Amino acid sequence: MFPEPALLDKQTWRTGVLPQMALRLGAPTKSLFTEMHREPAMVVLTKAVSQPDWEKIAGYYLEQAPDTLPQPSLPAQPQLDPPLFTAGPFVPRLQSSAIITLLKTDSVNARIFVGEAASNTLRVFDFNRRLEASLTLSSPPTDVISEKDRVLVLESGRLEPNDEPKGTLAQYDVARDGSFHFAKILIDSLFRPVFVRDFDFAGHGHKDYVICEFGNNRGRLALYREEGGSYRRHVLDATPGAIRFEILDLTGDGFPDIVALFAQGEERIMLFPNDGTGDFSGQSKVLARFPPIYGSMYFTLRDFNGDGKPDILYVNGDNWDYSRVLKPYHGIRILENDGHNDFTERYFFPIYGAAQAVVADFDKDGDLDILTTSNFADSARHPERGIMYFENVGLYQFKPYAFSIASGNQWNVMATADLNRDGWPDVLVGAMHLEDIASIQRRFRGPTLHTAVEPILLFENRGSTVRR
Repeated sequence: MFPEPALLDKQTWRTGVLPQMALRLGAPTKSLFTEMHREPAMVVLTKAVSQPDWEKIAGYYLEQAPDTLPQPSLPAQPQLDPPLFTAGPFVPRLQSSAIITLLKTDSVNARIFVGEAASNTLRVFDFNRRLEASLTLSSPPTDVISEKDRVLVLESGRLEPNDEPKGTLAQYDVARDGSFHFAKILIDSLFRPVFVRDFDFAGHGHKDYVICEFGNNRGRLALYREEGGSYRRHVLDATPGAIRFEILDLTGDGFPDIVALFAQGEERIMLFPNDGTGDFSGQSKVLARFPPIYGSMYFTLRDFNGDGKPDILYVNGDNWDYSRVLKPYHGIRILENDGHNDFTERYFFPIYGAAQAVVADFDKDGDLDILTTSNFADSARHPERGIMYFENVGLYQFKPYAFSIASGNQWNVMATADLNRDGWPDVLVGAMHLEDIASIQRRFRGPTLHTAVEPILLFENRGSTVRR
C-alpha cells in the first residue's frame, strides 16, 4: 500500500521510517549496526530493490514530505471535566508498576481484573473494590475469560515486540473461599497474544477459543477447537497485528461471524464469514483499510445512527514505532454501515495517541456516547486530553470534554460496568507508563519509576444526581 509522503515530516522519514523501509525492500544499508540487528523473521522482498531505485524512492519522500505536520482541525473545542463523572483513584495508593495490560469487569460474578507488566501480577477485586485474589504470573496478562468456578488467563510471554511463541492460555480454578489456583495450560505456543473470546461456533456443546496473536513480524488470528482432549489450531489469518475482534452476525444469515482489527503495517478491519458449521475458511472481506502509519489500536461495532445496522467506531494512535511525532490523523472515527457492510467515514475527532474507547449511553438520553484514552497525548499543551468524553448530541455530532485528572500519565486500557449498582455505567481507566516499559526493555535492574498519578482511575457516573 502506497504511504503518502504527507503522512510524516521530512526528518521523521529520513531518520525513522526510511531506514526501516530499506530493510524490508532489501535495499543495501550503510549501517553495520542496522545489518547486525536485522530481525530474522522480518518479511523482505524476494527481489530486492536496487541501490539506484532505492535512492530515487528515498529522494521522492524527502522532496515531497512537509517540513512539519499540520495542526489538526477540531470539530469542537473540548470543555473541561464533564459534570456527569466524578473521577478519582480506583484504589488509593495502589502499589503498581503503572503498566496496566489488562482491565476487565465481570458483572455476572462481580469481579474486576487488573493485570500489569513488570510485576506480572493479576489482581482480582470485587465490585466494592476489595481485593479478592492476587496472582504472580510468568508473564504479563493481557485478557481473561471469567466463569464462576474458573478463570482463563491469557499470558503474553514477552510483552515487548518479539516473534517468540511463548504466550499461553492458562486455566485457574476458583476455590470456595475465592482464591485462585493454577490448574493447567489449555493452549501454548502463542505469538504475543493480546485478546481472546470463547464461543461454540460449531454447536457441538464445546467452546472454541479465538485468539489475537499480535506477534511482531510473525503473528496470526486463529481459532482453537477441542479435538481429542487438546486444541487444534485453525488459522483464520496468518499475518501479525491482530489486536481485537467481535463476534456477531454481520452477514445476516443467522450465523455468528468474526470481525477483526489488524495493526502492525497492514492495518485493516476484516470480516471472516461463518459458513453455518463454524468453518471460517471461506472468502474473507476487507471492511476498511488504513495507511500503515495510522497505528490502529481499537474498534467496536455499534449502531450509532439507529438504522439497525452496526457501524464501526475505529481508534488509532499507536506511536511507539519509528515515527514518534504528533500525528493529526490520530483519533476516533465513526464509519457508517450502508446496510450492505460497505462503510463510509461520517465522523472524525483528532486525538493525538488515541488508544481505546468505551461506548455506552452514559447519560441515558437514548444515544451512544464515547469515552476515550490516549497513550501519546500532547503532554506539553493538552495533557488533559489523555482521557476524553464525547456526549452524543445527534446526527454524528458530539460535545467533547477532557479530564484534568488525565495530566501526568499515559492512559490505555478501559472497562465499564455499574460498579455501585445505581443503574448508571461507570468506567475504569488504566495507565500505560511507557517510561517504565522503556526501562524494562533496556533491562534496567533498578526499581520501577514512580508515576505522578494513580495507575487506575474510576470515573463514577453521577447521572442520577446530575439529572435531578
